[in-house]
Amino acid sequence: MIKSLAAPTLRIALAIVLSILLHGLVLWLPEVKLPEHEISLPPLIAKLEPLPKLSVKVGAHKTKKPHPKPKPVAPVPAAENIPVPVSAPSAAEEVAASAPAVTEEPAASAPVATEAAEPPRPPLPKHARLHFNVYQGQGNFKIGESQHELEVVDGHYTIKASVHTTGLVSVLKSYRMVQTSSGTATAQTLKPETFTEEITDSSGTQSSRAEFDWANATLHFSQGGEAKLPAHSQDILSILYQFPPMREQEDSVVIHIGTGKKFEEYTFEILFEEALETPMGTLQTVHFSKRHAANEEGLEIWFAQEYRLLPVKMRHIDRSGKIAGEAIITDIRVSDE
Repeated sequence: MIKSLAAPTLRIALAIVLSILLHGLVLWLPEVKLPEHEISLPPLIAKLEPLPKLSVKVGAHKTKKPHPKPKPVAPVPAAENIPVPVSAPSAAEEVAASAPAVTEEPAASAPVATEAAEPPRPPLPKHARLHFNVYQGQGNFKIGESQHELEVVDGHYTIKASVHTTGLVSVLKSYRMVQTSSGTATAQTLKPETFTEEITDSSGTQSSRAEFDWANATLHFSQGGEAKLPAHSQDILSILYQFPPMREQEDSVVIHIGTGKKFEEYTFEILFEEALETPMGTLQTVHFSKRHAANEEGLEIWFAQEYRLLPVKMRHIDRSGKIAGEAIITDIRVSDE
């Protein structure tokens, strides 16, 4: 029995001796020092890029902060209204705008400039394809889809827009409309020459056509009749891609728009920089709203500032004042090649 008790005691004693030896060995080891300097990592920089600033208005009730007035050096006639800029001023322009006026007197015979140069509008893409979801009412019930295609080649443009019912709605009521606008084009402007519209539903196919005779300032309709054609007129499709010239002080703009059957004067109220929620995210837009009297149809268009002022939402208002339908953007593809 003593022998059995001694065995565990012996093992414990050996463990204590070994522990003391190991600790003593560690105390006699040379000191190991870690590097005093840390490895420097490249700094992480977060940079927010502002969206393109295409207008100076932020809303109908907001005003700009005035710059300090320079001392007048000679009587200057009132300048023309300045067009809305389509891009943010550069740093150099901002410095120049706030610099003090030069006090040297100009020569008596030197003409005084009264107009500022008009900033260029966003250039039209050579190719664009836009997809929309079409809803009945205010985005409540999807009834169809729409696709727009823009082609600009060698000074000529073509826009084709199609809309058709989808899903169960197409079974209950099949509907398809194809509109085409074509004419001449520059980098920023469209001048329609022909507009066509074809509607196919359960009752058959109906077609209409309008010819823009600019030489004689006349719009001819395929179903008979004509109308006087003012300068800068558009058709109902080209206006979506022909962002009209506007001036900073204006809250409305008048546009003459023709279809295959009629020609009307539209007055649009303008709201600059309105945020619009879409499947593509929040877009900063310029919102056009057609003024309409009682028992008259209305139209609203939203143009996206991030996408060269291409249309991203259209709304049709019926004669009772209710929202009849909307088309809301789901995808935009552009190319300049």
